[in-house]
Amino acid sequence: CIKPNDTKSAMVFTPELVLAQVRYLGLLENVRVRRAGYAFRQLYGPFLQRYKMLNPQTWPRWDRGDREGTEVLLAGLEYPAEELAFGHTKIFIRSPRTLFDLERRRQERVAQLATLIQKMFRGWRCRTQYQLMRKSQILISAWYRGHRQKNRYKQMKRSALILQAYARGWKSRRLLRELKSQCRRHAAATTIAAHWRGYQARRTYRKYFRSSASTCLANFIYRRLVHKYLVELAKNLPPLSVTDRTWPPAPYRFLANTNQELKNIFYHWKCKKYRDQLPASRRAQLQARLCASELFKDKKTLYPKSLQQPFRGEYLGLKQNPKYQKLHAVAKDKLVLADSVRKVNRANGKTVPRLLLLTTEHLILADPKAAQPKTVLSLTDIRGISVTRFSDGFLALHLKEVSTVGAKGDFLLVSDHLIELVTRLYQTFKANTGQALPLHITDRFSTRFPKGNMSITVVESPKASTNGPVCKKKGSNKMEVLVY
Repeated sequence: CIKPNDTKSAMVFTPELVLAQVRYLGLLENVRVRRAGYAFRQLYGPFLQRYKMLNPQTWPRWDRGDREGTEVLLAGLEYPAEELAFGHTKIFIRSPRTLFDLERRRQERVAQLATLIQKMFRGWRCRTQYQLMRKSQILISAWYRGHRQKNRYKQMKRSALILQAYARGWKSRRLLRELKSQCRRHAAATTIAAHWRGYQARRTYRKYFRSSASTCLANFIYRRLVHKYLVELAKNLPPLSVTDRTWPPAPYRFLANTNQELKNIFYHWKCKKYRDQLPASRRAQLQARLCASELFKDKKTLYPKSLQQPFRGEYLGLKQNPKYQKLHAVAKDKLVLADSVRKVNRANGKTVPRLLLLTTEHLILADPKAAQPKTVLSLTDIRGISVTRFSDGFLALHLKEVSTVGAKGDFLLVSDHLIELVTRLYQTFKANTGQALPLHITDRFSTRFPKGNMSITVVESPKASTNGPVCKKKGSNKMEVLVY
């Protein structure tokens, strides 16, 4: 109802008042929709909630957007394209016939779902009743069989006692007869054995001077063959290169195990001699490479690409750049690694540049512009690291809740030298605490932030940038990371 004027008088028309009522009631929008030929409109959410049972892809639950769900629902119903129009927030249907057909299909589908629920309930009720009857039948049968078996057992016991009495008497009589016969046989066997032992003693004494000749001869031949084998091996030893695994084959089968042991001993001796010749810096670098291989080989796609890059450790030039002198002063203990990383913002997923300094006891994140430390972590505050299995530099640094900076939550970082960073951190943590740092290589993990835990899902996508991962917030407690 539209008031023509404020006084409710006849034949008085106030244009401004009527125009304001028409705008507030949405009549102008109705007129524009009707003029375009659309008889029905509705928001995507209520429309999808009402008709989602008409398509198996949207029923019983749709986890993505309302508009996308509405498009999938109507695409499965195969309506003409001119009958539908998709706005920013609403769906428009041109013909009432299409709307009536949707209602008819919905009523039919609701009836089918109701029938399905009734069928499942009746099946459950019948199964429950059958199981109850079956349990009762099993209990009755068990008691009846027990009673019958008890009576049968008593009868069998009485019969067995009678049979045992007769059997024991017969066995006792037979045993007596056998004992008498055995006594006679024993006396005869004793006499025969005495004569046989005397014969054996006399025959052995005649052969005594030749008894050990074969053993001495065999030992002499074995010693001669072993001596010949060792002399030939000393003349044909392989080169001292640690990459050369060749070894002369065993000339005799009984020397196969000895030959294998000598091969292992010789190779270990070559490796030890090679290690003793290496300088301390080269030895530390090889130990870091070995640790990286144990952590990432056949587990992360980025590892083969990192084999061509040497572990430099210092990428910032702290001593040459006067701007970073203050950072070098903050790191009072020995510096292990200095590199530039990108820290992921927890609120919007964007990254900001940071300077990372790893020492023997601390991990420092600093602002590159002001060269001021932002966060100083003790290595004992770190409880684990999570990385992906793809060729990206994304990592999550998990902190203990009781640590000095534990209230800030975990850190999400992106590094161009991920393999070296994680390896150095793993070695330093183990040297400092005597324990191995937990490393998780997975595509889905949970992080702890001040506002609650957040689930991180890493997806390999061509939409990701080649410069690094792309982080997107999905709600308040989910984040999706796209890697190239």
